[in-house]
Amino acid sequence: MNFLLQYLIFIAKKIFTGFMLFVGVNFNKIIMNINISTNNFSIDNSAIVKNQIKANYKNLSNNLNFKRNFNKDISVIIDDNIDSLLHANVYDIAAKIKFHKFINKALPYIMTPENFINKGRESKVYKISDKYVAKIKRGYDENSAIHFYNFTKLPDKRFNQLDIYFGEPVIKLGNIEILKNATPSKDFLCCGTKYKGPHSATLDEYMDYENNFIPRCSNIPQESYDKFAKGLADLNKIHDSKIDFSKIYYTPDIINPNNILISDNQFRIVDKLDKTKQKEPNTLFTMLEPLLLRLSPESYANYKESLVEPRYNIYKKCLIAATKANLPLENSLKYEYSDYYLASILKTYFTDTHDNLAKMRNQGVSLENRLNYITNHIK
Repeated sequence: MNFLLQYLIFIAKKIFTGFMLFVGVNFNKIIMNINISTNNFSIDNSAIVKNQIKANYKNLSNNLNFKRNFNKDISVIIDDNIDSLLHANVYDIAAKIKFHKFINKALPYIMTPENFINKGRESKVYKISDKYVAKIKRGYDENSAIHFYNFTKLPDKRFNQLDIYFGEPVIKLGNIEILKNATPSKDFLCCGTKYKGPHSATLDEYMDYENNFIPRCSNIPQESYDKFAKGLADLNKIHDSKIDFSKIYYTPDIINPNNILISDNQFRIVDKLDKTKQKEPNTLFTMLEPLLLRLSPESYANYKESLVEPRYNIYKKCLIAATKANLPLENSLKYEYSDYYLASILKTYFTDTHDNLAKMRNQGVSLENRLNYITNHIK
């Protein structure tokens, strides 16, 4: 009886796969014909992408079956397939089915002890390459993570095109999410102290914050701060709905500073974004909260004389970067007490400085003159 059931399931899989391939190929032909008729014979690149995935799949199959000692090349092949799918037409069903078969074949070579990075309450993370990681729901292995009826999904590309954002998957398939790799090297650290729930940081954690995080953050080059600010400014431009009163904007959850980490001297957002109706929700204080003001979701940093200089350096770099990117500098209700905490750890109020810079920008004062103002007023 079990044999008969397994045989029927096998037949059903073959019929379903054949049907989806037939639908995908014919759908691609329809799309191509539409493009040819409407775009003056400009052929869509989905066929090229599909052929690329097919070639990579054959290459990987050869590697997996006959060249097991060439595992170092597998990550490159998987990267190529991911990149090819991400550049495919969103309606290219056949390419998605090909990728489904491809990644299912590659899973045993992704989910290895050598590639294991970390695990949380809901998932385990494995390194694919320096570009990508695979997040697998807990309780699933390489034989059960993907089912034949799972569809390959490409989430909203607007967010994945942001250089600073690593919190959303680029591909979803069954119980697998493929994300950009936020930590290609092991030399990274989270902002603030390590968060373990509603508990105060231990003495060792706080000492690590003082002796490691603050000096390292202070020494990160201005260009990295500029890139962070520009990414936040680009995020301010992303919204849902074309009607002003119903627009939804996006911002990182910086109440928990651990959602921002430093890797390869770059700031990276590693958690999903919050939604808000506030226009331009990302401001100077979106940088200051995780990098300078907060230790954890429950606690702010305290004043310490030996930390004033490096903290002052962090603040100045954030202000310069926010000014270059035209981020709002004024405080908002979201960061109601941020001005107070900033003044408490640096022993100086900067509210007037922020207000003056905002007025200068609104009056059309050049960026060069606004940066000179910062240089003259922030010593």
